[in-house]
Amino acid sequence: MMLSRTTAYSSNHGYLIELDVIAAVVIGGTLLAGGRGTIVGTVLGVLVFAVLTNIFVQNNLDQSVQALATGAIIVVAVLLQQRFARDGRT
Repeated sequence: MMLSRTTAYSSNHGYLIELDVIAAVVIGGTLLAGGRGTIVGTVLGVLVFAVLTNIFVQNNLDQSVQALATGAIIVVAVLLQQRFARDGRT
């Protein structure tokens, strides 16, 4: 995907994009402790982070602020998942 955007490739393309991928999957409903997720949920998670990234870029926020926000969203999603799993809901 990076190659199609930039028409060039470097070994650094995609570096540290794992956080965004994990965040999208967790927001989409897949448990970090293991379990099943849906493609629809993952696509919704990707859309949430695409919108957030777009908002951050338009407001000229620093990359570190974006990383902190992404990390905070992951923590909140994991805490909600644990609470729902404890209550027996999915």
